[in-house]
Amino acid sequence: MKNIVLILSVFLSFSCKAQSTISLEQAYQYSKTSDGIPTTVTYVKDINNKLDQFVGTWKGSYNGKNYEFQFIKKINFGEHSIKWDEIVGRFIIKDNTGTVQYNSISEVDDSKTRFRGIKLQNRAYIMSFVGNYDCLESGNVFIETRKNNPNEMILFYSQDKDGLLNPAKCPNFSSFVPLLPQEKIVLTKQ
Repeated sequence: MKNIVLILSVFLSFSCKAQSTISLEQAYQYSKTSDGIPTTVTYVKDINNKLDQFVGTWKGSYNGKNYEFQFIKKINFGEHSIKWDEIVGRFIIKDNTGTVQYNSISEVDDSKTRFRGIKLQNRAYIMSFVGNYDCLESGNVFIETRKNNPNEMILFYSQDKDGLLNPAKCPNFSSFVPLLPQEKIVLTKQ
């Protein structure tokens, strides 16, 4: 009887180990393959603390607008079979008179910010952002701290070009200005 219990214990311990944790760097390498992340992976962890460099409040200005971003690191996050360590973003935009043009800073529900991490790619971290989707405002935001000055960050927004535009929901599409600039902007850590 003791042997059966011992064999079952060993079997269960190996079964539990079939669920595995990989690093963000490994997840990126898997993303470049046709198979993707193995089905045995249950957690993509920031083992090397690469996301910590992005955490905090960052400010910058561009084209007469002032931007303030808050990046928060979430641990073991998500609703799918694979949990991730990732960054969730919130931001506020003010024009040069101080008038607020957009504000997600006070949003407490992470899913409603529609601004969250996708993957770490070498030194850059890629996040997904959805603003006014009816005007095709969605895409990837690339953030990267400067190698020689970790208190400066470069932010770049690459707007999706594909999608179905409904002119009734975005009548001013030809003059619509996305929330985030499509040029690189420099942010300073606060």
